[in-house]
Amino acid sequence: MRSTALAALLSATLLLPAAASAAPPSYAESGQATRAVAEPYFDAYMARQWDRLAPLLAENGGFEDPTAALVFGPVKQQGKAATLKNFREGYAAIRHMAFQPSRVFYAGEHAVFEGTLDWTLALADGQQAVTTGMPFITVLRVVDGLVVEHRDYADYAPFLEAVKAAKAPTAPSR
Repeated sequence: MRSTALAALLSATLLLPAAASAAPPSYAESGQATRAVAEPYFDAYMARQWDRLAPLLAENGGFEDPTAALVFGPVKQQGKAATLKNFREGYAAIRHMAFQPSRVFYAGEHAVFEGTLDWTLALADGQQAVTTGMPFITVLRVVDGLVVEHRDYADYAPFLEAVKAAKAPTAPSR
């Protein structure tokens, strides 16, 4: 009985380091790992550099902007191929995007970018809608070193005003 108890104690002691190494990452470690992926992904997104973004997006990753539905129709893609196709084609008329952050934080596997977006969209009639100060939030979820969810939320009122201004007839010059 004594040898059985000793063997159990030795086994438990030997397994402790293995169990400790299998512990999930801490909140801080998870946030740091998320930041390492989310920052270059978000930078590539703002620069519209899809080839730079692609390796950071999971095969099952997706993109959604539920706030864009009344402006552009449903905006939701699932899967890397569909998401990259949407970015390459749907963002082709965007001439400029610049993000001014007011708050950025990394909470475990989530990255949140909150601020305003300035962007210029080429319209079909040759005009450009120049939008400034549009409230904008991007939330990314990073799992196993890749973005699995990308969600944008925006107040599109400044964009709609920019489109209206671009289409307004101009007064003839004297």
